[in-house]
Amino acid sequence: MKQKLPYFLHSVGVFQHYLGYAYFIRAVELVVQEPDLLQNLQKGLYTRIAAEFDTKAENVERNIRTIRNIMMKNGGEELLVQMSGCRSWSHQMPYPREIIAIFGGYFRNHKD
Repeated sequence: MKQKLPYFLHSVGVFQHYLGYAYFIRAVELVVQEPDLLQNLQKGLYTRIAAEFDTKAENVERNIRTIRNIMMKNGGEELLVQMSGCRSWSHQMPYPREIIAIFGGYFRNHKD
């Protein structure tokens, strides 16, 4: 996961200079370990990441949305389809929760 996750992100234009890059990677790592964190992003996942990075949960949420937007602008739909087998984003933007869940599920099922 440590090598594949950055590779996948780079393939859709998401690079380290975005603040949300590290937040997104940490979100996926945590969800791989604890899928239930997806049940309440704000109080569970985002708050935990915010504490680790010494920021606010609102900043984590906003910056992960930015990662989602960049990803979808640069062909992320095809990556999500490859990872999940689901093609439900052709007319709408997926929620950050959905993207984190897809990445988390992929890496839970494809351990390095």
